[in-house]
Amino acid sequence: MDAINRKILCELQEDARISFSRLGERVHLSAPAVAERVRKMESAGIITGYDLKVDLDKLGYPIVALVQCMVFRSKEKAFKQLLSDRDEVIECYNVTGDQAFIIKVAVKSLTLLDDVLEALCTLSDTNTMVVLKEPVQRVLPGDFGA
Repeated sequence: MDAINRKILCELQEDARISFSRLGERVHLSAPAVAERVRKMESAGIITGYDLKVDLDKLGYPIVALVQCMVFRSKEKAFKQLLSDRDEVIECYNVTGDQAFIIKVAVKSLTLLDDVLEALCTLSDTNTMVVLKEPVQRVLPGDFGA
């Protein structure tokens, strides 16, 4: 991973739809050279996809919450199935510590958030935090391209 590839990844993080010619201008390479580097990073599994970002509030989901879950003993399989079955769950992390899972949910109302929490409470103890703002959103560490 050289400095140019790092710069390419940083540029793609800012705009995954950037053209190879524009990307080449930003990293001082030709469009074919940039395209080849991107293809090699895709083949190596460094670039695993290009994600769509949406404004959940504008889609009608104004409430986003992070829920820490301490799953009851021997209930992890059922818990994972519950998460898979709930459309409100948009991310899930299995983490270290007592709160073995952190999930991100998006809902249309507090009543619907309560419904999700009630379902989770059948299999885990929960601690819920409603997201007010997301001041930092990036895929790579800020010093990656340095």
